[in-house]
Amino acid sequence: MHLSRALVQGWAETVLAQLGAPAGHTLTVSGPGFPAGAGVEADGGAAEGAAVAAGEAFGSVLSLALDGGPDGSGFGGEDTGILVTLAFADGSSVGVHFVQPMAEAEAVALLADRLQDAVLEETGGVPQPPCPGHRHPAVAQVVAGVASWTCPSGGGGAWPILPAA
Repeated sequence: MHLSRALVQGWAETVLAQLGAPAGHTLTVSGPGFPAGAGVEADGGAAEGAAVAAGEAFGSVLSLALDGGPDGSGFGGEDTGILVTLAFADGSSVGVHFVQPMAEAEAVALLADRLQDAVLEETGGVPQPPCPGHRHPAVAQVVAGVASWTCPSGGGGAWPILPAA
């Protein structure tokens, strides 16, 4: 499936609503090719190292890519990437990079997993979405071709991450 910025942004907003993202967060969806200022550093992390040395806060960007790509970089070329960045009021951030094409269920589960990790860390481990009957959060997985929240211990069932269209 060819992912668009609007589609991925809609998914991210839906997931963040389920996770109870804290006030003051900023969601940015950029692409294709990550326009300037999208949060991808081209210096191999040197700026991050300099910020640490100077005692400054910094955010990290996690880029996930499939093997290959027309330019051999593994990022699918200039016109294919979508980058989702979630930044918090304390200056921390997380990013998820999608390459084209990508199966919708895999993309939604990946996005939900990464955003859930970031929100859990930012909120001090409040389990969202709650797993029915348990104290742990549900986890994102693809079940029968559908991106779903599932019980990590197998006893809480599964339900779709995105509402039915």
